Amino acid sequence: MQICRLGNDHLREALDLVWEVFERFEADDYSEMGVKTFRHFIEYHSILDRVDQGNMKFWGCYLNNYLVGVIALREGQHISLLFVREKFHHLGVASMLVRVVENDVRAMAPKIPAITVNSSPYAVGFYRAVGFKAVKEEQQSDGIRYTPMTKLIGSK
Repeated sequence: MQICRLGNDHLREALDLVWEVFERFEADDYSEMGVKTFRHFIEYHSILDRVDQGNMKFWGCYLNNYLVGVIALREGQHISLLFVREKFHHLGVASMLVRVVENDVRAMAPKIPAITVNSSPYAVGFYRAVGFKAVKEEQQSDGIRYTPMTKLIGSK
């Protein structure tokens, strides 16, 4: 498997993967409003604007030119999206993607002590397993349920 930074030419493919995995594993945990809010958040032109402005970065994990996982970082330290195709769950793809983000944050902003995520209910167990800790109880905003979590990364 190969992980690389995604350019604008791969954003649609990445966002299609995100939506596919969201529908399969997460949509049932959200109200209709939450699903609409998420769909709006991952709208291509909105994400493209964020990437072009430098507010969001994407990486993809490929197996033989097939995109199997995606992670996005915004605000320099916040994991905004982390999705892996179903048949690649439990193979270490998500963990590898998180490590790439940790290394990017260390390299780009070494004084940032932690990375953060607002974890979906589905992913809380995964994030705990890779070292994140909940900093608040589950929250809800615009129909989106999430648990704010953080992981200290320090410098290597």
